[in-house]
Amino acid sequence: MKLTDNIKKIGLSLIATIAVSYVYAQDFSYSSVSAEQATFTGGNLPIRRDEGGTFYGTPHWISGAENQVPVAYVSGSTARVNAHFKFTCENAPDSIMVRGIGPDGFDFEPRTVAVEEEAPGEYSFYYPSTYASTEFTAGESDFYKPFTIGWDVSFNDGEDWRNADSTRNSMYVTRDNPQSEAGHFKWYHSVYDISCRNADGWSTDEEIIAAVWDEYTDQVVLNYKDDSLHYYSPKNTYFTNLGGLLENRNAQCYTFAQLFLATIKIQGVVRTNNYVYITPVYSTTCGGYSVNRFLVKDWDFGTPTGSGCEAYPYENSYTSLLPYPYTDYNFITADVTDQTGIPGQCSDNPSSYFNNHQIALIDGVYYDACYGVTFESLEDIPYEAFDGWGFRYTSGGVTYARFTNDMDATELSQSITTF
Repeated sequence: MKLTDNIKKIGLSLIATIAVSYVYAQDFSYSSVSAEQATFTGGNLPIRRDEGGTFYGTPHWISGAENQVPVAYVSGSTARVNAHFKFTCENAPDSIMVRGIGPDGFDFEPRTVAVEEEAPGEYSFYYPSTYASTEFTAGESDFYKPFTIGWDVSFNDGEDWRNADSTRNSMYVTRDNPQSEAGHFKWYHSVYDISCRNADGWSTDEEIIAAVWDEYTDQVVLNYKDDSLHYYSPKNTYFTNLGGLLENRNAQCYTFAQLFLATIKIQGVVRTNNYVYITPVYSTTCGGYSVNRFLVKDWDFGTPTGSGCEAYPYENSYTSLLPYPYTDYNFITADVTDQTGIPGQCSDNPSSYFNNHQIALIDGVYYDACYGVTFESLEDIPYEAFDGWGFRYTSGGVTYARFTNDMDATELSQSITTF
């Protein structure tokens, strides 16, 4: 009996050993697990496309997609995600365990999920919407590009885990709820990107404003694709609102003032009376002409040839100011010539002959996002940024522009509204 019992025990042990070996051998064969798509939920913020302005849809991540959909949350909230997977094998289990490992401890707990057969040898499973193990730091902007979740699977109830695939999305975390969309202020992709990229880790209004402003000070503003946003390059751009700038990547001064203010508003920073329209005080000179032009640095003042107006002795003339390819002014005669001066955003020598300009005003400081410079007062702007004042008139199909480089000749007026 003892011999028989021993034989039985040996036989059972051998069967168990073979079974265990078979299970692990079978586990090793599951090398084809791949993520198909992932969708974030749980109060994430909507984001508009720069191109066309429509809101992105879901899923946020799709296998093989050239561009994945960005995701945004408000600080203090918790990311939530679901995902679909597929795999091929000859003999699939009825269930499988799945977990997600994200950056900075944003992990998604193991879940046991059912395996579904889609076709002979082809299977899929669904990881249900699950909150991350930690929330985004309250009261602080964050930025993840990308926010990568490494997906692991286990075929033996969590004893052993193997990496299956990963999903990657740009993740923007605003300090507070963004201000509501209104007018030209929209929740564009690049508004989130520029704002959170620069304000990453900052909390107070003052920190966020200063950090976001850093994007503009080197005259290189980049959108979410790291493409340059240009100020008057070439000089004939007609786009005058935020959407036009982001879609076409070249626009007028209106748009950069709007972009700077938008990248603050998206963080929930509130400032009113922040959008400033400046223009020369329409004083009259030389027989009643209204002074309504200014020249942004640098212009070279040569020998004056204008007659009949000693106060504005320099004269230029033109019929078509900006002919194709819209890179240089086309003066017939020119006492004053355009030089490379203050660079604009991604533009070494943008347009510089204007009758108005738009800038931002925050806490008493004037921010000119077109050039990445600030001014302490309205009165400082002409002396620091302009080379001259002017007016113009037309006679016989020719436009005559008269200028002075006496910066005391007139001054700026301002009209302040809230963007």
